Amino acid sequence: MTSSALVLASVGLGIVAGAFACWAVFAARSAGRRRTAALHPELPEAAVEVLHSLDGFAVILDSSLSVVYANPAARDDPRISGEELRDPDFLHRARRVMSTGAADTLDPDPHDPSSSVRVRIVRLQRRFLVVLADDLGEEQRVNAMRRDFIANVSHELKTPIAAIGLLSEAVLEAADEPEIVRGFAKKLGKEARRLGDLSRDIIQLSEAQSTLRAEDREPVALLAVLRTEIEAHRDYAAQQGVEIVVTEGDGGSGGPYDPVTMGLPAAIGTAMANLLSNAIRHSPEGGRVGVGIERRDGDCVVSVTDQGEGIAPEHLPRLFERFYRVDAARSREGGGTGLGLSIARHTMRRHGGDIEVWSQPGVGSTFTLVFPVLEEQPRRRKRKKAKPGKPNARKGTAQ
Repeated sequence: MTSSALVLASVGLGIVAGAFACWAVFAARSAGRRRTAALHPELPEAAVEVLHSLDGFAVILDSSLSVVYANPAARDDPRISGEELRDPDFLHRARRVMSTGAADTLDPDPHDPSSSVRVRIVRLQRRFLVVLADDLGEEQRVNAMRRDFIANVSHELKTPIAAIGLLSEAVLEAADEPEIVRGFAKKLGKEARRLGDLSRDIIQLSEAQSTLRAEDREPVALLAVLRTEIEAHRDYAAQQGVEIVVTEGDGGSGGPYDPVTMGLPAAIGTAMANLLSNAIRHSPEGGRVGVGIERRDGDCVVSVTDQGEGIAPEHLPRLFERFYRVDAARSREGGGTGLGLSIARHTMRRHGGDIEVWSQPGVGSTFTLVFPVLEEQPRRRKRKKAKPGKPNARKGTAQ
């Protein structure tokens, strides 16, 4: 073999050996990366970004069911302490999800009031589990309130509807006896009004519980609204033998206190009407209902005081609940729906204010509406006299 051939052969062997060595190095590195990935798997970036943006609890578990990622909400949640994630039932479900790929959900125990967390387990890329937890406590509370409200409405509607049905049958049977028919007709009218009052109050309560948008608000002269409602209730007060006594606070400069708030005039008028009708209905014949408007710590307070039977202390915490009645028999006899005070409270809070109550059995009660004040009416403007509105004494509003 010539020297040239030997040189060429040596070069060729060197190239082959170098290529083999490079392949061996790259193969070793790839195997190392695979072993590293198996020991320390990299989390999917897209999944981490999504979970990081969630407001709820979210963690990622590896194949050993150890936490390898927790979003900000989970880091501040006591559930990340590990007790819940090491619960035998949870671990059993997690292993099943890891092996089958079928997602699993653990719902709150309906028989345990303290159980309010829903947990969902989902497999991610065959190597990870995503655990999402949501606290359903507020949702459960709202659903319970909704169920109670529907049950209460159904109960309240059942009585007048049944009475109307029975009275209608009685009218048909007594068609030849005018006096009896007239008596039944009066009762029919009473039950129809009761049904109408209940329907109206349910609608007003729904409106009072809704959010009051800024664009829906307008300046409301509270003194004018109060005067209108007082005039609208004078006939009702006279029928009950009750006198309405009004006290208007001094706004300075020799004029009356004339504050302005932002809101809906009709809704504010309804809140005032509820208190006036309650006070009149619960005051004895020959008694007085005091109504006042004044400034208090920068707010406007409208107070309505009666000389009624008063309210026992144990009833005060529940007084503003829907359909709650201190004396159910008396309230229904007077046509009460049990929604008036609840409407007033939701209306006031919707307008950024509140409602307060003071009561003493045998002395009477005072209900106070507290309004945030925007300004006072300029004194130089000539105030228009509030025109008495259509009488809207809410006989159907219960305390």
